[in-house]
Amino acid sequence: MDIVLKDVEHRYQPNTPFEKLALYDLNLDIPSGQFVAIIGHTGSGKSTIIQHLNALLKPTSGTITIGNRVIEAKRKEKDLKSIRKKVGIVFQFPEHQLFEETVEKDICFGPMNFGVTEAEAKKKANEMIKHVGLSEDILQRSPFDLSGGQMRRVAIAGILAMEPKVLVLDEPTAGLDPRGREEIMEMIASLHQSKRLTIILVTHSMEDAARFADQIVVMHKGTIAMRGTPKEVFSSYEELHQYGLDIPESLKFMKKIEENLGVHFSEPAVTFEEAVLQLQNLLAKDEGS
Repeated sequence: MDIVLKDVEHRYQPNTPFEKLALYDLNLDIPSGQFVAIIGHTGSGKSTIIQHLNALLKPTSGTITIGNRVIEAKRKEKDLKSIRKKVGIVFQFPEHQLFEETVEKDICFGPMNFGVTEAEAKKKANEMIKHVGLSEDILQRSPFDLSGGQMRRVAIAGILAMEPKVLVLDEPTAGLDPRGREEIMEMIASLHQSKRLTIILVTHSMEDAARFADQIVVMHKGTIAMRGTPKEVFSSYEELHQYGLDIPESLKFMKKIEENLGVHFSEPAVTFEEAVLQLQNLLAKDEGS
């Protein structure tokens, strides 16, 4: 399911003394099945964008096409529920949204709200808990007895149980320890592959954006400042610094190697795996000369 934003603008509290321009001149195509990372400094408009993707917010001008639905500014929209079933949003600290007495009931809540029977919802809960890497026995436990990482997985399972075509995640690893962050990102990458979901990831981690995304969108002061593959975006490190952003640690490391050894690598190593490969090739050349 493709998503297309065309000439999108959003103003909070328009026509009041508190009016604020949050997004402007926003044009973005997200092809079905793509993994897109949205990065940007705090206040750049990242969270405002994702709330437009399932009509939690509507544009004050422009259009948003979600599959076969077109959302236009100033037009009253009907049946927004169907959009929200197709586009699931996992907000930052999603464990704060857990409220039922058992994990199973929490996961079942969304599907049942969309008309699924209790029996079918329980079946989905059983399936989705495995997709997020947790065992079935956790279904009868209270979500509030779980670790932070487990609670986050349960919240994601609750969204997946509604069978969305698009999964939007706002800082899904915030507040987790390094192991928890790695496990959550590996799980998201696995879901992208196994369920062929479109993934839209809002993140402050340049490493996650470089490692997992097909396309990176750089937001700055309410509009798109840069867009491209990880290699294209992180090659423009001086421009990124102007937007208050950094580059992946692997790229910093390789730049130090270039400076200290007087060598030049043909393309940026945006992940540590790429950095290791380039260093191995460099050592092999040295040994052969």
